Formats: sequence, structure tokens, C-alpha cells
Amino acid sequence: MIDDPEIPAQGRPSVAAILTALRQEIRRQGLRARVLAARLGVAEPTLWRWLRGEGLTLANLDRLCQMLGLELRDLVATQAEQERFFTLAQERVLAADRGLGLVFFAILNGAQRAALEADFGLPPARITHYLTRLQRLALIDIAPTGRLRPLVARAAQWRRGGPLAMAFERTIKAFFLSMDFGTAEARYVSDMVRLSAAGRARVQALFETLREDILLIAAQDASARHEQTDWSGLLMLIHPLNLNEITREFR
Repeated sequence: MIDDPEIPAQGRPSVAAILTALRQEIRRQGLRARVLAARLGVAEPTLWRWLRGEGLTLANLDRLCQMLGLELRDLVATQAEQERFFTLAQERVLAADRGLGLVFFAILNGAQRAALEADFGLPPARITHYLTRLQRLALIDIAPTGRLRPLVARAAQWRRGGPLAMAFERTIKAFFLSMDFGTAEARYVSDMVRLSAAGRARVQALFETLREDILLIAAQDASARHEQTDWSGLLMLIHPLNLNEITREFR
């Protein structure tokens, strides 16, 4: 268990939150897993287990922080800063400009300027325009080296019924549902089960854990520098079914 007796209990972040901030900092510094593992004197698989919270003692966490030039409190502060809602102004601007929203969410998921040019085919002047706007909106930070760092966590929440939620309904949701799930590249799973509200909450928690694992896999792919990678869509959903709508035509 990771614990810091000097952090008040009511303000103490979860282990998962600290690990998320740690992984984000490693990605921000552009460190490759095998390099960091070598500096720590451990095998790379051991490092990946630590980053999942397996066998990560407070002493090992301190060693990791020292290698990154951080204090544990830096990680706590970073995660506390990032675990928040988008502001209404940020949501409105992102929802109103699809290009700007695409660039921001690509950066939120690890894209740097070279990837925005190569993967999305955006001209340099357009990218510069978008990056300037995102910086003014306090959504990203641009380091002197040019490295892009999102200022909100991937888990930052949208407002229910807010501008981003409505934009998602109009565009991204429809795009996902229009895809051909029968292709060889797609993996589609669906099911119908009876669950209580507590059961659905447990499933949602599993979604968040799975999402973290998927982000780790993406980081491992980036460290391995695979020749071929593709932006891949992921949609997880659980919601009570409206059986009246489903069975109406059979009555």
C-alpha cells in the first residue's frame, strides 16, 4: 500500500490517481520504459508491474520520483490539478470547432505535433493556429522544446447535457455506430444482463480500470516504436435497456 502520513486523509489521493500522474509524467518527459528500468536497476517487466501498482512500495515510489526529478507531493499536486471538469467556456469552444476538438483530444491521448501532421494531414500553419488557441484556453502547455502537454487528465469529465456531450451525440457517437463491426479489424462485444444500480456502478469502475490498462498498452507500443500503429476507437457503454422500445413491435 502507498501512503503518506503527512497528507490529510480527506485530501489524500487514491493509489490509482498517483499511478496515473506518475505514468503521465513519464510520458511527458519522453522516457522509454527500458531506459527508466535500467536506471532503476530493475527488469522492464518489473517496472511495468510497479506502474500498475503491483509490488510498488513507498520506497520504490520514492526511487521512481527521484529518477523523474520529482517529489511525491508533485505527483499529488499534478493529479489534484488535473482531476476536474472542463470549464463551460472550454467546452463551448471545443464543441463549436471540430478541428480544434480533434487536435485537443489527440494531444490528450499522446499526440505530438509531428503526429498531428503525419496522422491527420493538418498543415503546419493550421496546427500552429490550433495550438495557440488551446494554450490560451489553458488546455495545453507548450514546452520550450515544443513538446505538448495536456493540462487536463484523460478522465476529466464533461457536463451532462453540456456542449461537449451534445457534440458527442451529434458526431462521434453517430460515427462509432455507423462503423462496420463485422470487419476483421473490429472487435465488437455486446451482451444483455440484469444488473442493479450497484452492479452497474461496479461495471463502470471496471471500465475505468480497463481504460488505464489500455493506456498502458498504448504507452508500451510507443516505447517499442512499432512500425505500424493506427489510431483506434474504443467505446464502452453500460445503460439500462428500455424494454418497451425493444419489444414494442412484437406485441
